[in-house]
Amino acid sequence: MVESDRETLNALIEALRRRPFLCGAHGAIAADLRRAAEQDDEAISKLTQTCLRDPGEPVLLEMLRRPAPRSLEEARQLVAGLRATNPAPTKAGMTVDDRMPWPFAFGPSHIRNWYTPSPGDWRDEVFYFLLVDRFSDAHEDPAKLIGNDLTTATGRECIARLSEGHDWSGWEESGHERYQGGTLRGVLSKLDYLKGLGVTTIWLSPVLQQCVTSESYHGYGIQNFLDVDPHFGTRADLCLLVAEAHNRSMRVILDVIFNHTGMVFTYVHPDGKREDTPPYTSGSYDEATFKPLGEDGQPLDPQQGGGFRRFDYIYPLELRSSASFVRAGTGNLGEGKVFDTVAEHKRTDFLSLRKLNLYNKETLDTIIESYKWLIALSDVDGLRIDTFKHTTPEQATTFTSALKEFTERIRKHAFFLVAECAGGDEWQINYSTVVGRWLDAVLDIGEQRCNEERLAKGIVDPMPYFSGYNNLTNNTLNPIGCLRNFGYRHLNVVNDHDHVCGPKLRFAANACNNHQYTVAAALQLFTLGIPCLYYGCEQNLASGVAGGDSQPGNADWLLREAMFGPSHAIKRGLGGVGANTEDPSRIDDGVVGFGPHHTSGFHAFNTDSPVYERIAALSLVRASFKALRRGRQYPRVHFGTDSLGSPGDLFCWTRVLGEEEVLIVCNPHGMNTQTGRFNLDADVAKKQNYCVAWYTGCAKQAADYEGTSVTEELVRSFIMTTFCLVFGIIFGWGFSSTISLYV
Repeated sequence: MVESDRETLNALIEALRRRPFLCGAHGAIAADLRRAAEQDDEAISKLTQTCLRDPGEPVLLEMLRRPAPRSLEEARQLVAGLRATNPAPTKAGMTVDDRMPWPFAFGPSHIRNWYTPSPGDWRDEVFYFLLVDRFSDAHEDPAKLIGNDLTTATGRECIARLSEGHDWSGWEESGHERYQGGTLRGVLSKLDYLKGLGVTTIWLSPVLQQCVTSESYHGYGIQNFLDVDPHFGTRADLCLLVAEAHNRSMRVILDVIFNHTGMVFTYVHPDGKREDTPPYTSGSYDEATFKPLGEDGQPLDPQQGGGFRRFDYIYPLELRSSASFVRAGTGNLGEGKVFDTVAEHKRTDFLSLRKLNLYNKETLDTIIESYKWLIALSDVDGLRIDTFKHTTPEQATTFTSALKEFTERIRKHAFFLVAECAGGDEWQINYSTVVGRWLDAVLDIGEQRCNEERLAKGIVDPMPYFSGYNNLTNNTLNPIGCLRNFGYRHLNVVNDHDHVCGPKLRFAANACNNHQYTVAAALQLFTLGIPCLYYGCEQNLASGVAGGDSQPGNADWLLREAMFGPSHAIKRGLGGVGANTEDPSRIDDGVVGFGPHHTSGFHAFNTDSPVYERIAALSLVRASFKALRRGRQYPRVHFGTDSLGSPGDLFCWTRVLGEEEVLIVCNPHGMNTQTGRFNLDADVAKKQNYCVAWYTGCAKQAADYEGTSVTEELVRSFIMTTFCLVFGIIFGWGFSSTISLYV
């Protein structure tokens, strides 16, 4: 074992010891333990045996000391052997449901003695999605912090000076084709940064081992379903990250793929011609064309027995068969009907990524079992499921129900499953309906994402966004509106790593000022749904666009700047793996790093950023008022009209829970002062108090409510300390308010 792995294991042991107690009367137990620490070790030991759910995890730690298993059978045998000498602990009075399940055969549930329970209500969470390779390497230099405002000429000039020495094409090529060096340890180093922002759940991009020749820094080209990619770290690094997040009352969601693998094989025709992306066929290419690839990207020699080097072919070994893949070539990812089980979009390779044959029960069972091992090993709290629409409803239901039932048995009673259903509202509602209770939520990444972004920038009026929550449209049932009205069935997304709908540019590209994203954040945090921030939004990452400069392009990688500001990219292939993530030989000195704002060597972890401060404040407001997380939602019209407003106007909505109503007013105009009057429901006004929260895209703000002067200092106090203005009944028969915002 290398020294860095030993250090990680020691840190993991300490984190498990410090895990929050999972039994009742937390405060009393903690106090007892503190008193015991002052008395003697014997008392601590006694309390540990009776109250703590984590006296130790010997099987987990021993598994992490060993290489990852090559097959599911090897994993089962390993756990069985370790359990023979490390039986699970018991506790008097434990219910059957609380106890670790012990089926007839050993399996993934036996890795740990105890698992962290799920949160009570996922609507209370604030998600933060990050690409591991592009977030942090844990070595940011405080002297290399970017703090310039890209919305001013002076700020853009400062950024331009920082990017001197490399051209746009080199920077863009680095971001498109190379790993940058972000790691799981980097994410661990930023847990307090994220908690300060108000984040409660971290969604990690896929971390499983990738095809080493593919440069799939994003994580969606898996070669080994039983190990963590060495570019990101180790299995111990993942376990430590999750344990430390739990110690901060934070959750971790893993991004997973069960539709396809990386390019683990190629097609070689009888004439010897190799085709990595042959044209689609409604059948399957002949088995003779199926050629597994080795770690050098070349077809394996049959005499090698399939190849057992770390990056050869695919793991677990149970998938090493041509029958595990559809082998239909590369077709149209949008071709076919939603529920056509043999539609082209459900059978095709995903470009060079290989479509798994989920029609084959053995293949689907292997993938399900592999993810059970990942959940049990890491103790994560949920999964984000990629390319969901490219599987049939039956396959999707089998996958999700199996994982839900498994996590139910290990006390994760609300294990969170959220799916990516690209293609817009139709696909989201159809899969949510068919898969039903096995799928908790979908990513709202279709038309609604675009409407929300445009509303926050003042480009469109509020109606397209708020009508997306309507249960009825022209007296006809609106299924997607019904879905959103649950409040827990969709993740509210403004930016992500793909932008399957709309331009592939971040919100901050060509923003009017240095905190306009806060209006988008207010929509995410204060409207129905589970808010999901995207890494770098709090630092105005802008796809390399320096304020008013011309837009550089429309490509995925422009959404994926490396926030930690690497000076150089990572070497290609095996040269980029190195001994561990700290190995300097991995660095490619000839390729500039894909840092923020078209720079390299400068990072953007600025807790004094105008957007970071404002999102942190709004997150505190959200946490303070349950109505903002779980209440009903009502858009409010301008006084004397039936309109929610024109593009760029103030707009207003309220959230109602019981006798509490919270009024939110936003000014999406990034430059102008505005005044607005809004109607509130007369019947509601007769019996409720009003909590007033508001935000504007302008640099300074003040407010005036019906002649009651509210100073800028008071508003700033409200924004920064969650002070809330509470109003009683204004009129017995109705209510209107006047809002004045000043630059």
